Amino acid sequence: MAVIIVDPAQFSKKTAKMLKSGGKAGGAARQAQAIIQDLADSGRLDPNIARKLTSNGEARMENCWKFNLAGGHRLVLTKHEGDFAFLFLGTHDETDTWIKNNSGIKLDISGGEIVPGAASGLNDHRGAPDESDMPTTLVPASDDDDYYDRPLHEFIDQNMLREIFRGLCDAPGLKVGNESPG
Repeated sequence: MAVIIVDPAQFSKKTAKMLKSGGKAGGAARQAQAIIQDLADSGRLDPNIARKLTSNGEARMENCWKFNLAGGHRLVLTKHEGDFAFLFLGTHDETDTWIKNNSGIKLDISGGEIVPGAASGLNDHRGAPDESDMPTTLVPASDDDDYYDRPLHEFIDQNMLREIFRGLCDAPGLKVGNESPG
C-alpha cells in the first residue's frame, strides 16, 4: 500500500502557487499536505482525515473522493490497485472542470511520486489497509466545512433578497408579497 501523487509536477506547482498567494489558498495547500502526509504515515483513512471528505463524494469517477479544504478548494483522491492516489488539487471550479475532463480516462500511476510515511520505509507494507479503509458511505461534512457546498437558501433570507434587489422591490407599480403597490 502506497500513497502516490499521480502528477507530482502539476501538484508541486499548484501547491507552491497556493502557498505563495497565502490566505485561504495557502491554508488549503497546507491542509492538503497534512492530509497526504497523515495518510502516508498511517496507511489508512482514519476519522481525522475522513471528516474532511465532501458529503456528496464523486460519482463521475470510480473509487474517487474529494476533500473539503479552506476557501472552497478540493483535493481529489482515488484508490487504485490497493494504493491511495492523489489526482488533483485546486479550487472548487477547477476541480469540477478537471473531473469533467478526466472522468473517462484510464488512470496511469507509473509516473507518480510515492509519499514516504514517517513510521515506515517506502516499500514497507506492514499494517497495510484493506478495502475497508475507504468509506463505503461518505462521512457527512462537519459543521466547520466551507459554505460552497451548502444550499443558497441557508444564507439568504427575504430581507437579504430585498436588499440585493432593492431597485426591483421599490419599482413603482410592483407588488411584492403583501405590500400595496406604489
